[in-house]
Amino acid sequence: MILTSLITRYRVLKMAVTAGATVGVAAIAYGQPLQLSSMFSNGMVLQQKMADPIWGWATPGATITIHFAGHIIKTMANNRSQWMTRLPELIADAHPQVLTVASGGHRLTIKDILIGEVWLCAGQSNMQYPMSGWFGRKNLAARLARAHHPHIRLYQVPMLEKYFVGYPRSTVDARWQVCTPQTAAPFSAVGYMFGRRLEKKLHVPIGLIESDWGGTNIEAWTPLVGDAMTPELKTDNQWLGARLPLVLAQRRQFINATAQWTRAAAKCLAHRLPLPPQPPQPSSDAIRQAHAFHYDIRPVGWQPDPHQNPTTLFNGMIAPLIPYGIRGAIWYQGENNVLTHDRQYYYHLKALIGGWRKLWRQGAFPFYIMQIAPCKYWQAGKYEPLVWQGEEKAAETIKNCGIAPTMDIGEIKNIHPRNKPAAARRIANVALACTYHLKGVTWAGPMFKSAAFHGGTVVVHFKHEFGGLAAKGGAAPNWFEIAGPGGHFVPAQATIVGRTVVVKAASVTDAAAVRFAWSDVAVPNLFNAKGWPALPFEASAKH
Repeated sequence: MILTSLITRYRVLKMAVTAGATVGVAAIAYGQPLQLSSMFSNGMVLQQKMADPIWGWATPGATITIHFAGHIIKTMANNRSQWMTRLPELIADAHPQVLTVASGGHRLTIKDILIGEVWLCAGQSNMQYPMSGWFGRKNLAARLARAHHPHIRLYQVPMLEKYFVGYPRSTVDARWQVCTPQTAAPFSAVGYMFGRRLEKKLHVPIGLIESDWGGTNIEAWTPLVGDAMTPELKTDNQWLGARLPLVLAQRRQFINATAQWTRAAAKCLAHRLPLPPQPPQPSSDAIRQAHAFHYDIRPVGWQPDPHQNPTTLFNGMIAPLIPYGIRGAIWYQGENNVLTHDRQYYYHLKALIGGWRKLWRQGAFPFYIMQIAPCKYWQAGKYEPLVWQGEEKAAETIKNCGIAPTMDIGEIKNIHPRNKPAAARRIANVALACTYHLKGVTWAGPMFKSAAFHGGTVVVHFKHEFGGLAAKGGAAPNWFEIAGPGGHFVPAQATIVGRTVVVKAASVTDAAAVRFAWSDVAVPNLFNAKGWPALPFEASAKH
């Protein structure tokens, strides 16, 4: 039993070392003369109005013939067994279709294919939070019971350590599934309800790809190319350039030693001799030094390429999806970066978005951010406003980005707020308005536009008022603060005047800065006329 477990471990580790950055490895590993990417399975949804990529592996030099929707496409496998081609652009179609791929005497058939809108749902635990719930559900049980939607298809990337090979993987152990209460139960609640709202409004099939892992940092989801094209992340780039190879080298040494030990142990068992000493794992101190980053990861024990390391989740759970045709992505992550005291979340978003788009080669596809909700982070609490600031700046400055606010639907003592229906509705509205250009859809909360400083008074102007500003409950707007030249913020009185908020404090006669909801426990009462909450901000007279 011990040897079997170790041999299994060795095989997983060997696969991690031998897997390369090219998709051709998979065909060699599986030994099949014709293979499709695991993104292609019965029940799939293809992105409409796009020349969807289709790819796989075959014998080098083999001709591959594809039949789909009355079209015939031919391509050839290269000398690394890879092949890829594109289907013709097609419009949405809810009638199931069949795709066949043939090469020589081998034939693959994919059935029940729909054409519609495909979205990637990614992030950490609040995206992962399933329809079946974790700590009690709010408005989810009844929705789950009704989740019979044959035109919604779900693809869920599993959370497996074997995926973290140090290089971009080519496949994952997943397949498309028709949406039923049983298949929707473990699926992302935000993702499912986002897709359900799109289906109701657009009347086309919807494909949802879920790839998330709770308690993970944005750096783990970011490809190497994303960091390389973001010069502001100099520390990250230095680590990736100098330290990541050391981690991989340590892992290779351990794998090779384990392979030698496995062979020796097998011989010893066969001759009933004592087993030789197992190869020592790298010490925690050595791994911690190799993993030195701009925050302390503090690994527990040793794992080969643990999923908290930069690039690992991208390599294992995003790279295998590329370049599948998608309309866009929704992103719900950031809590872990609060806990790691991240002061550069905007640049991390910039690297992730830029890297994904560059590798997908589908242009600046929509990328919509679900704001993380207020929550008591204790010692790390002061960093949540910085993550909010990064989210909002990305939404404002990066092409085809947007943000859905959550300031009013969080739970201060629960990092996983349960009102996922409200969150999903808001992020869906962002997509409906900004990607599909539906009229009459509210898609933003009030966001800071500018501030005019007049002595001890600050006049704050907002955008996305959607008809005006209002403080719920009839009270004055709360959670406003101002500071004088010394930078010390004090609570301020705020009054709505037209489409502005006038802020002042008796103790400040020369205002130099203003901020709003700048606390991890803020529950502000400022909304626009459509009932969407205002987002936090901080601005100075030099802003």
